[in-house]
Amino acid sequence: MNRRVLSSVFLFLALIAFGLPHLRFTGAVISEIPSSQNTLFIVALAFFIASVFLFLTRKSLDTIIIPTGGGEFDPETRMWSQDKERTERAISEEDKLKDSGYFMISGYLGRGTEERLKGQSYRIYKYLRDSEFFPKNIRIEGKSHDTEQNLLYSLKKIKEMKEKEGKKGPLDVGISTYHHHFGRFKDFYKKAIEKGLIEKNDFRLHKIPTKETEEERKYEDSLLRRIMHEYKLRRIGKYKAKGGGIKYVKEKK
Repeated sequence: MNRRVLSSVFLFLALIAFGLPHLRFTGAVISEIPSSQNTLFIVALAFFIASVFLFLTRKSLDTIIIPTGGGEFDPETRMWSQDKERTERAISEEDKLKDSGYFMISGYLGRGTEERLKGQSYRIYKYLRDSEFFPKNIRIEGKSHDTEQNLLYSLKKIKEMKEKEGKKGPLDVGISTYHHHFGRFKDFYKKAIEKGLIEKNDFRLHKIPTKETEEERKYEDSLLRRIMHEYKLRRIGKYKAKGGGIKYVKEKK
């Protein structure tokens, strides 16, 4: 159930509870209400507060990044399990996108029509289109091959689009992935700010967590994974353009 529906349900329940005959009182304090009525009043008030909270926390994101991943391949949908789960989780948070917000698919798009149509980014795009999202609500970053590039290239594209549209202030960016993977995104983000690739006040990152499997936890905890992560953090400066900011690294032929 999304936030819009849940907010409406809580408000409806609150109005019903407040409208019950024994809660129609004036000039009384809660301590003077019988305990059963007191409890019902508090429940009604809790529903109302929850409704307001859910309403106010809607439309808080400018972009939701969906990074391509791995897992198990489903021949029916032709999607990898992580791609599907991240896409579904992003869709579940669609009501948090601002009116001008969009999904950003982050992953290598491929070369040529045939390769692209078989690629992960296109399959995520198709899943979003089949879920009745319009092309104007979807962007594809298209160049990245790993988490480091997912972050850098996506934020570069988001900032370029922001500048073209004349937007000001920090952008709120959600990332749909499991907990430890989001941790790597944050590490790269902090290091990119330190290296001058990203301005500190350009973005705010928000976790949109998918369920983390035991296999994913083991992968994140593996020695090789940690060594590679530290190695990439140390080499992140290679993305710095002459004039500052992020440059795209040329693909290996």
